[in-house]
Amino acid sequence: MTLEVLCCRYTAPYRSFGNCILRRRHVIWTQKLLGDADAELAAADDDVDATATETYSGEWKNDKRTGFGSSRRSDGLQYEGEWLSNKRHGYGCTTFPDGTKEEGKYKQNVLVSGKRKNLIPLRASKIREKVDRAVEGAQKAADISRQKSEIALSR
Repeated sequence: MTLEVLCCRYTAPYRSFGNCILRRRHVIWTQKLLGDADAELAAADDDVDATATETYSGEWKNDKRTGFGSSRRSDGLQYEGEWLSNKRHGYGCTTFPDGTKEEGKYKQNVLVSGKRKNLIPLRASKIREKVDRAVEGAQKAADISRQKSEIALSR
């Protein structure tokens, strides 16, 4: 099996640049957010600082975050869970810079079931279990991508 390492420039609906190290479906990706548009990870009402840096570790498919993964921004926002085509899609947990959390099921970056943790408790333990499994999967995928990138860089 050959190791494939690519450096790529990521383009999205917002102005950005990024670098990634890619092997199969796992990637570590860092993106510098530039300018006036909201990032896909950001909530609709969340202002993105022009100096914020986002780091994604996890599964990657067709140049998009797809599968389990973890995204952390330098301004403190982080998401761990399931992704589909660069959007939060499936179960996961978003932690905001002020420490509040929202967890539940996302569809196309919008929380459709679940609640903000510090405001209202989750209504069903099944959702909580699914969120926990998604977060564990995201952490595992992030660890695998870090290990693979370290191996790729050492060669």
